[in-house]
Amino acid sequence: MQAAGAFRSDWVHRELTGGSVHLAPFVRPRAGAIDVDLERAMGHIRTLATLSRAAREEAGVKVRQPLARMVCVVPLPVGGARGAGSLAEGMLEELSPLLAAELNIKKIEFISSADDLVTLKARPNFRSLGKKFGKNTPLASEAVQALSSEALREFEAGKPLYVSVGNDSHELSAEDLTVVRRASGELVVKEEGGYFAALDPVVTRELRLEGLARELVSRIQRLRKELGFAVSDRVTLSVGAPTEIQEAVKAFEKWIADEVLARRVTVGERIEGTHATQTFDLDGQSVEVALERVG
Repeated sequence: MQAAGAFRSDWVHRELTGGSVHLAPFVRPRAGAIDVDLERAMGHIRTLATLSRAAREEAGVKVRQPLARMVCVVPLPVGGARGAGSLAEGMLEELSPLLAAELNIKKIEFISSADDLVTLKARPNFRSLGKKFGKNTPLASEAVQALSSEALREFEAGKPLYVSVGNDSHELSAEDLTVVRRASGELVVKEEGGYFAALDPVVTRELRLEGLARELVSRIQRLRKELGFAVSDRVTLSVGAPTEIQEAVKAFEKWIADEVLARRVTVGERIEGTHATQTFDLDGQSVEVALERVG
């Protein structure tokens, strides 16, 4: 539990120092103590986390629902002092478990180029093209719309791009067209400033059950607090629920028990006995839960 982790951290600090961590003075790092490469890599991770949340929102998938994978692109320098590109890439791999845990994603992949993630299309600006092509503007617009992803990537990189209509040929400028990015496959892609986060939104049966288990744990933790249980109190847990949620509880029973400090977990269609129960809606399904404090 997050609350338990916070209390535990403060307890450890008290045991070591005799005072609360919340009252401890802020220690500033001495000059030269900051790991610049680590700071830079964490900046990349934070940006990817923001993009991933936006991708989840677009896909309509809650954060508690685990997903299989995310493919990332980071605009890293090539070569440079101390091999900055490869150094940052190595740190990103080391930090990827943090990103996976934060975003509830099983696997994080880093690739060097977004070419396979997105397709580039050009949207012509008729007014700007009209100044160059006059009466041939409709044909020039069609030629702009037909430009390939490769040509548009080179154009964005600074390579000159020409469009010819009959004997009329002009170099295009940034005002003549807008480059639009579209996801190439089933991945939901978010991009900003050369960063790409491509999320696989497919929820398999196993991922679905894990998501239900996580939602259930969140509700039980809230119930523990409402009932006034101490963070360290052990409990017995009874769950009465439809078949799918029963399946989720059985599949993740040990994890659920560890999270809510349950010494025993029972699950069925309904709760047997005289326990006081709480009923709530879990993803459109009615769930009944009973908690009993044990010594």
